[in-house]
Amino acid sequence: MSARFVKVVKGVRRGRTLAKKFRKHLVAFLLGFGVLLFGSAWLVWYQEMNFQGPYHEAVWTVLFTLIGQGEFATNPKTIMGRMIVFVLSIVGVALLGVLLSEIVQRVMTSKLKEMMGMSRCKYAGHTVICGWNERGRLILRELTAENRQISIIASERPPSLPVGDVFFIAGSPTDEDVLQRSGIADAGTAIILADRSPGVNGDVDAKTILVALAVEAANPGIYSIIELINPENERYARLAKVDDIIYCDSLVAEVTATCAAYAGISVFMKDILCASDEGHHFAAFDVSREFEGKSVGELFEHFRGEHALPVGIIMPPEDAPEAPVGLWRSRVNPDESVKISLPMKAVCIVKN
Repeated sequence: MSARFVKVVKGVRRGRTLAKKFRKHLVAFLLGFGVLLFGSAWLVWYQEMNFQGPYHEAVWTVLFTLIGQGEFATNPKTIMGRMIVFVLSIVGVALLGVLLSEIVQRVMTSKLKEMMGMSRCKYAGHTVICGWNERGRLILRELTAENRQISIIASERPPSLPVGDVFFIAGSPTDEDVLQRSGIADAGTAIILADRSPGVNGDVDAKTILVALAVEAANPGIYSIIELINPENERYARLAKVDDIIYCDSLVAEVTATCAAYAGISVFMKDILCASDEGHHFAAFDVSREFEGKSVGELFEHFRGEHALPVGIIMPPEDAPEAPVGLWRSRVNPDESVKISLPMKAVCIVKN
């Protein structure tokens, strides 16, 4: 092991000790290190280089001196140069150790907090999944297939979370601090899953609606989707101002009955309902103002030109034009001569 390497290692060890003292004054420490670095570089540029060459070369010379490398570190030409090498060898190496130790510790602490779900999500326009159940993994697969950024709130970290745009927050989604750490204020969508774990006491829907109330209070403008078990509880969910309600049990029953009635249709249904394979999926697009007053046929022709297959439209009820989008009415295969009145969404089948 070379003497230079031993000196660097000792400097790092001294830096680890100093880091405990300087951690609370990191900004002042960085400022002092910068003054030492660039001040020494200017003196080297002046004394050793006689202002010959660019200033950044002197900065690199000082950096290499800190690790005991380079001609200047072993053979300074002037008395000022020898003093600079002496100071950097004693003070500079120790301060570099402080910097390296602090950086490594902060990175490790940040990663550990993120793994434990204690960090704050900094996404914007993302989807927040509140709670976790057996359908969470499938929902996550579909959302990641559409390149959505996702934060998940759960009491425990779900197994095999994909690496990338999925952020885990440990805690209860009814906790205001936990919701804030999930980035709920900047999120675009919230999916509130029913907690059917064996340890849950009381009415599952009641707890789910309670989470919905907390989500809507934290971000009234978010598009919230809630999973309910009992359809009789829909009126209470509407009081929580949720935008969309899904009954997974009844939806599965309806799909199963359709597959039983029409042999082979399951292949087609899987194709258009799944966004994570190489097939197709449903998509809803806001109709732009340029189509106001035009016919539905002209709108559908536009989407066919975009290689999409239009199958219907979604419109607000005539007696409640200000109703939230979750209460709009659908028209499958509508009369194409109908004039368009905004707002309206066009439902199409598009390729994944």
